[in-house]
Amino acid sequence: MRIILDTNIYRNLIRDKTPEEIEALQKEIIDAAKAKSIIITFPIIPAMELINHYNDAHPIEKDECRKGLTLLVNLSTEKANNKLHVKFTPPMDVILGNYLFGKEEDFLEMYSEAITLAQKLVGNYPISSEDNIDDAIEAVGDQLDFEKEMIRQNYENYIKSINEGNVDWAYFEGKVKKEQRRKFLDSLRKGELSFLVAQSMIDRAYFNAKETYQKDEGFFRTVVKFMKDFCPALVMNELLLDNIGNGVIAISDLKDKRWNTILDISLIFGTLYNPQGEDVVLVTEDQSIIDSFNKCGFDGKAIKLTDFLALLGL
Repeated sequence: MRIILDTNIYRNLIRDKTPEEIEALQKEIIDAAKAKSIIITFPIIPAMELINHYNDAHPIEKDECRKGLTLLVNLSTEKANNKLHVKFTPPMDVILGNYLFGKEEDFLEMYSEAITLAQKLVGNYPISSEDNIDDAIEAVGDQLDFEKEMIRQNYENYIKSINEGNVDWAYFEGKVKKEQRRKFLDSLRKGELSFLVAQSMIDRAYFNAKETYQKDEGFFRTVVKFMKDFCPALVMNELLLDNIGNGVIAISDLKDKRWNTILDISLIFGTLYNPQGEDVVLVTEDQSIIDSFNKCGFDGKAIKLTDFLALLGL
């Protein structure tokens, strides 16, 4: 079994604990996981989120993220023969390239650099003056924003298509747009918008892989299969679409925490895509994520922290 812990799980595990208490907990988890043949993976998106706050101006945020990153790296890194090995859970773009074409996309090297950066920040690799660590940390934050921006643009293009080419995130607000809002939300409930979102994700994968395609019957069969295989990810997308349909103005800002749903979606892909047929489980306190798995018939694929600790016998 492979286990993926989301960002907040790492923060919850270390919160209000001394370094000595964290080290003791870390050893307990590693020993229990090994005894039960459980592998805790290195999830690239949570690692990048924690790196992004490594130099946070808020002292508590910075402290939690530094401790959380150390726990993430140490739980997922095996040291043997003076070498470090991690079981990597890649982000959505890498998974889609492998799922559709059997190959990784060009960004894989960049994510590999993020893994190396994490190892350096926790002291597993030496840091040299040539590393430009602060610049590397900033680049990780830029990449996270890029991940969210790509999806935001998909929604923005949809709003343009129904609003004479204009971007207005409050398009559905107020009594005047009551009928437009009703039609939008009705379309959302029927799954029509999820079909469009699935298409946009596949379009993006083709673009990243520099592959050509035609939107013929074979393409749409691929879309339908994709929707079945990654149903929980589309359910989470529907949460964002629902916010848009209900006229949530603040969601126009990429810094709005609701856009972190995009990063959660990447973890869902990592949980569901396992071509080796392994049992992969996501640990999260986000009930909406757990509900998305259950709604799609993937019961038990997403569990809470208490369930994870019980699984380990802790």
